[in-house]
Amino acid sequence: MNVAALRSRVEEWASHVPLLQRLATEFFRIEFLDRCMLIAAQALLAMVPMLVVIAAFLPELTASALQQMASVTGVGDDAVRQVTGELDLSRVRSETGALGLVITIVSATSFGRAVQRVFERVWEQKHVGGLRGGARCLIWVVVFLGCLGAVNGVINLLTDPGNPLRPALQMLGSCAAWWGSAWVLLFGRVNRWVLLPGAVLTGVVQVIYGRGSAWVMPTYVESNAEQFGTLGVILSLSTWLIGFAGIVVGGALLGRLLVEDPIIARTVRHGRDFLTRSR
Repeated sequence: MNVAALRSRVEEWASHVPLLQRLATEFFRIEFLDRCMLIAAQALLAMVPMLVVIAAFLPELTASALQQMASVTGVGDDAVRQVTGELDLSRVRSETGALGLVITIVSATSFGRAVQRVFERVWEQKHVGGLRGGARCLIWVVVFLGCLGAVNGVINLLTDPGNPLRPALQMLGSCAAWWGSAWVLLFGRVNRWVLLPGAVLTGVVQVIYGRGSAWVMPTYVESNAEQFGTLGVILSLSTWLIGFAGIVVGGALLGRLLVEDPIIARTVRHGRDFLTRSR
């Protein structure tokens, strides 16, 4: 079945429910699958070189970076270390140099650009590129990773791993990070309160996805690593990143559909009027 036939069948099936009908239409308009693959690919291309450079030039941050990555992806500490453990770090330092370090960090903005284009595509905004867009994406990548690290650090200080409050705090931090991310990468062209539902969907589902990965991914990574070595770990990370990207794209898209759906808007308006009269 080709894409046109699939699209026709999905739209016919969803025609009975307006929200689903628009979801099907928007799914194809933003090229959902292509956007997911692009974000996953750019994240992988940015992640592995940055881990290598951090291990070579900033060894004091390596343990923290690896632990956070292992925690978020659920792949396990040993698997993540395998990506960098087979490298001659002294050779990396001598052959990369300061300029290589800068180039590696700047290249990580490709991930920021991929996420930026998703938000712009979902909200039908003109792309902001050039030096201005590149600088914004670079700042976003650095601040976003820093915020996630700070949030995880604070949560680790305040709660124990088994504390039921821990996932709630993680969701709160993740929602805040994605809310700010959408507003920053859209250059403030969309009202920040309109972006909130998408950020909440993304943040909540990502935390659930991350916690679920801690149960599933270690076995999957171990199996791939036994078959393919380091390549198996990278393939496992690619799989995880595709799911991560799907949550980013899907959360942004569903967030817009929810705030613009007339039935939901009418329900919210009636609820607000009821609460106002009750006071």
